[in-house]
Parts: sequence; C-alpha cells; structure tokens
Amino acid sequence: MVVLSTKSMSWLPCFTVLGLCCLLHVVYGQNIKVEYYSRATLQCDNDKLNLSSSNQADVVSKTWILPNGNQVDNTSKSDMVERNVPRWTLSENFANFNLTLNRVDDDDFGMYTCIVVFKNDKIKVVRRGLNVDGADFSKLLETYRKNAITGGIAAACLFAVFAASCVIWHCRYSSRREKDQNKEGLETGDPAMKTFDNAAVEMEETNHL
Repeated sequence: MVVLSTKSMSWLPCFTVLGLCCLLHVVYGQNIKVEYYSRATLQCDNDKLNLSSSNQADVVSKTWILPNGNQVDNTSKSDMVERNVPRWTLSENFANFNLTLNRVDDDDFGMYTCIVVFKNDKIKVVRRGLNVDGADFSKLLETYRKNAITGGIAAACLFAVFAASCVIWHCRYSSRREKDQNKEGLETGDPAMKTFDNAAVEMEETNHL
C-alpha cells in the first residue's frame, strides 16, 4: 500500500493540469460575421489540425458546445426557429462534423467549441466565433450610402433649378419694372415742366388774340 504524504498530494493538481495540457490541443479558428437571419456554417476543423483528413476510426466522439452551454452531437435534435426550420443542423459526413446555423439571430451570437476525442485520450478543440462583435451590416450601410448619394444629387439638381428660376424671374421682373417706370414717367411728366408748358400755351393763345 502506497501512502502519499500531504506534501506530495499538493502536487497532484499540478500534474493533472500538466497532463491535460499535453493531451489537449486547442486551436482558435477564424471568427465569422454574417447578416441577420442568414445562414452560417462553422467548420470543426483547422489547417493546423486537419481533423477531416485524419483517421476517423481513431475518433471516439465529436461534440459541439453552443454559446448557451448546450452540447450537440450526432444524436441531438435541434429546436425550431420557425416552422420546419431547425435552429442548427450537423453535416451528414461525420468526418467534417460542420455545424450550420440556418437562421442567425441574437441567440446564436457567441463562441462555438468543437471537441474531438481520440482513442489515445488526446483531445483536439476548435473554437470559432459567430458575430462576436455584432452582425454584418456592410450591405445595409452600402445601400444607405448609395441612397444618400442619390438623394444628395437630386437635392443639388433641385436647388440648381430653383436658383435658375429665381434668377430668370428677377431679370424679367427688373426689366419689366424699368419699362413701366419709364412709361409712367412719360405719361405723368415733371410738374415744373407741366407748368412751363401751360404758360407757353397761354402766351401763344394771347398773341393770337
């Protein structure tokens, strides 16, 4: 019977963690950013691991861990996000074991972990993020940008037409007003000139008499 001292027992957690580190190989895959209500596929593989090309006979199990903590394997059933549309589906090819989110919404955002356990007790883990920093709005922003440019051009054209109309109206009104003023001046005349003309007419009539 082997009796472990208290001092040696204190080292057991360290050896356990060290052993797990030797058996566990964690790789962070590329995060994915998609639009709301679109489809996203997460691969349980990485260029450094090449899990899909490894000997599948040595694989004991494959499991996905969702952001909410639920575990998903090839025996799991998904809930429905809408009628006849499951929240997620697994690829039929066990070698790939890809997880597809059929209609991405806020509940699907977060980190996904794929765990592959081998017969030699080695564990390989692939972690992928889905919309970790929010959904993809690039197409929506591009649409808004194009609409803003179109609206700006239309507003500029409308302003140019309005400004041209104001200039034309001002020119026509100024010319007509000058003509009317000249005409009115000829018809009314200067009062002093009118008095002078009347005096001249009276003198002429007196001379005739």
